[in-house]
Amino acid sequence: MKLRHWQVSARRSRLAGALAMLLWCVSPLLAPGAAAADADAQVPMLLTFATIVDGTGELVPGREIIVEHGVIVAIGTSLAERYPGARPVDLSGLTAIPGLIDSHVHITYGLCGPSRGDAWHQLLRETPAPQRLVAAIGNAEKMLEIGVTTARDLFALDQVDFYLRELIERGIVPGPRLFLSGTGIHPLVMPPAASGTEAERIASLSQRAREVADSGADWLKIFATTGTGSDLSGERVYYYPEIKAATDTAHAKGLRVAVHAYGPTAVPDAIRAGVDSIEHAVDVDDASLRAWAASGIFYVPTIDHNRYYADHRNEYGYDADAERALRAFIPRNVAMLRRAHAAGVPIAMGSDAVMTMFGDNTRELEWFVAAGMTPGEALRAATLNGARLLGQQDHLGRLAPGFAADIVAVTGQPLTDIRAVTRQVVWVMKAGEVVVDKRPLGEASGARGD
Repeated sequence: MKLRHWQVSARRSRLAGALAMLLWCVSPLLAPGAAAADADAQVPMLLTFATIVDGTGELVPGREIIVEHGVIVAIGTSLAERYPGARPVDLSGLTAIPGLIDSHVHITYGLCGPSRGDAWHQLLRETPAPQRLVAAIGNAEKMLEIGVTTARDLFALDQVDFYLRELIERGIVPGPRLFLSGTGIHPLVMPPAASGTEAERIASLSQRAREVADSGADWLKIFATTGTGSDLSGERVYYYPEIKAATDTAHAKGLRVAVHAYGPTAVPDAIRAGVDSIEHAVDVDDASLRAWAASGIFYVPTIDHNRYYADHRNEYGYDADAERALRAFIPRNVAMLRRAHAAGVPIAMGSDAVMTMFGDNTRELEWFVAAGMTPGEALRAATLNGARLLGQQDHLGRLAPGFAADIVAVTGQPLTDIRAVTRQVVWVMKAGEVVVDKRPLGEASGARGD
């Protein structure tokens, strides 16, 4: 696909009008329910669990959590004595963990219907922006179902991601809180390294970084190499001077920077440029790995999406050779994660979910354990480390007083079996509101005090 700036602008204008009408139409219908939800949020809730596991990957003393105004206000035992008006919610058969953070998704990549075997063509050529928004709403709900209450989206066209964020923030549709990069710096919409002089490329990428910041994005994503789907090439697109200039501009504007880097070639330049996260990279040499660990830049490995593409190759029209290549890439991913973790590189969980992968986002954590991380370390990657990556470590990623009441209840023991996190989510609270409850009907209604 070759989208030019005028095409993106025209699509954005049409989408803006359509979604403005949607918001105008739907908002009055929301008001009664929203008022009731706001009234419920004013009443403290006393949640009782079997155990509580913090985003640090450690057990928390006590079994009770008090939630008020969307925030955790106390954790301990016998809290009913201190909060006599709190509404009890009995989750005593379950373990509490923080709301999960998926640090790499493409929430607007979705079809309104099944794939015909050419999913990318359908998405980019045949699925207009309003339909992508509908698909994104479904993807957002699927993430809540598995306990993902916060996500970072790292590429979307036509501002569909911004409209989805507005719908979620206004309470019109359910979904995780979103941190967005918009379109970022991608060869589809920016000149590649071979275009123009170095000074012209630096000026162009710096200007693009300013435009992304002015769009309302939280992140700037730089596609420093090729590689996506069945394309595992990792060829250079942008080099150090461009990456450095764009990074400095983004940081000056208050944005963080993520670098897409299949293979190892762009990693040293990304580290030198002082970016905030590096996505996908494999086969990084030991010297670069030591520099990476010293820099504190996060690594988001995105292992499981290769398994997903291989398993679902018929949806994308990938042949048997592509499937074999994808499956062969996974051990390289796992080995890289093992080495990065041993070297002390901070790790955050990101699924790189697209299309029909939503709902499987957290399977990434099973690869983390396969790479030698403990279940507690894997959980930390999807909670506290995700919050640190987003700059939200004082608000998200932990179960502690003063943090957002993003709470997930699971069966099993997350510190001994990561599948308790990836496959056994029963109940989800986001910002003090229960958004998922899969318990038996009688148990659930009784626990609410109905």
